[in-house]
Parts: sequence; C-alpha cells; structure tokens
Amino acid sequence: MTATWERAPGIAVPVCAINGALDAPDHRSMAGRLAKLVPCGHTATVPAAAHYPNMENPARFSAELTSFLETV
Repeated sequence: MTATWERAPGIAVPVCAINGALDAPDHRSMAGRLAKLVPCGHTATVPAAAHYPNMENPARFSAELTSFLETV
C-alpha cells in the first residue's frame, strides 16, 4: 500500500486513535498525526499503559472509547 498518509484525509468515518501514555513516542505521534489528517479524528491517551492500553488499563480504555462513541 502506498501513500498512506496522503490518503488519510479521505477517510469518511470518525476515527479515534487510542494510545498508551507509556508507548513509544513514534506510536503516540502517529496517532496524533492520523487524528489531525482525518476530518473527524480524535486521540485519547490512556495513562499507565503502553502498547496495549485495552489490556493494560481496560477500564480507562473503555471509558475513552465510550466517550468518543457517544459524541459521533
């Protein structure tokens, strides 16, 4: 697949990029970049979690996802 970042603005559905506060900086920055490129993009950061926030802090992950879904 080519031109991934160039195609991101064409995503026509809401996107929520949830990352862990302890994840690698490049992963957190990619989430932010995606959210800025997508017309209806959002990021959320789960504290005390790294690459698998849904498993490392499931309650907070679920709260962030639920909050996002209630707004779209």
